[in-house]
Amino acid sequence: MSESKQILAVTGANGFVGSAFVARALQEPRFTLRCVVRKGSDCSALEALAKNGADIEFAYADITKPDTLKGVFDGAWGVVNLAGLREFWSRKRDDFYQLNEHGAENVFKACLDSGVQRVVQVSTPLAFGIPDRIPFDEDTEAGDHPTDYARSKYLGDQAGWRLHEARGLPLTIVYLAAVIGAGDDKQTMEVRRAVEKKMPALVGADTTYTYLYRGDAAEAITRALLKDDAVGDAFLIGDQRATTREYFNKIGRIAGVPIPKRNIPEKLLIPFAKGLERIARLTGKRPELPLDVLNTVAAGSLLFDASHSKEALGMQYTSLDKALQESVAEILA
Repeated sequence: MSESKQILAVTGANGFVGSAFVARALQEPRFTLRCVVRKGSDCSALEALAKNGADIEFAYADITKPDTLKGVFDGAWGVVNLAGLREFWSRKRDDFYQLNEHGAENVFKACLDSGVQRVVQVSTPLAFGIPDRIPFDEDTEAGDHPTDYARSKYLGDQAGWRLHEARGLPLTIVYLAAVIGAGDDKQTMEVRRAVEKKMPALVGADTTYTYLYRGDAAEAITRALLKDDAVGDAFLIGDQRATTREYFNKIGRIAGVPIPKRNIPEKLLIPFAKGLERIARLTGKRPELPLDVLNTVAAGSLLFDASHSKEALGMQYTSLDKALQESVAEILA
């Protein structure tokens, strides 16, 4: 590592957004990337970058185990926390809180112990729960949370703000809309199921969500990290809105597959989903229709005002069509 370079540590560096951010951060010549990953995790993409000359080093830790974080951030100028559970189902509900709440707090405390100068926490607009005001902005008070994922992310963010106020944690939070693009190994966004014609019907067809291209997510994190006056600030990221029907119709057009027209009200499916949930807890296999997906849909459209991120970070967002084209192309390849 060059003496003049600064170390930027990234937890969850091998994840869907994490790997995209690492690739973007490597474009900044000032940084050496310290990828913080769990032992035994798949780091083949990162290792390939390192073999091709990328300025990458590895550190091994489990954010749910504070002892493994000791010294991991020593010498780092900044830390981006992308580690966590990005899902709507887990066999153990406590996993959400161990990773997204307590894990995040463990990272923040380790940053303070190591004297890190910048910390970016990557969160989700779902952390705002069901706010009283729609569209909401960064100053809106959070409402009730319909899922453990949403509440656990909120609690992790709040732990960061408490440490910011009490101990001077140099924190910035970015709230990423639903991220779309190639490289997603999760079923959360349902692109693969639509492409493979495994959707018998739509649920919440008229509910509107905001989407974000994977490359734009990496860009927004980078800009928030490098912005001189971003400590203590937060940014809602993304502006590509679509109803559920519009979203899947786009996938259908791109992939050349039929999309169901029939919509089933989520309330009718909740008893069925509860049954699937009980079976899934026994088998350990993710249910085809997770209950928390229905709970999220039942909460209604989640719309936020992205003007702050556009003005303060200069963000211009890629179209949802392009993001879906990339995702579908990977599935069909």
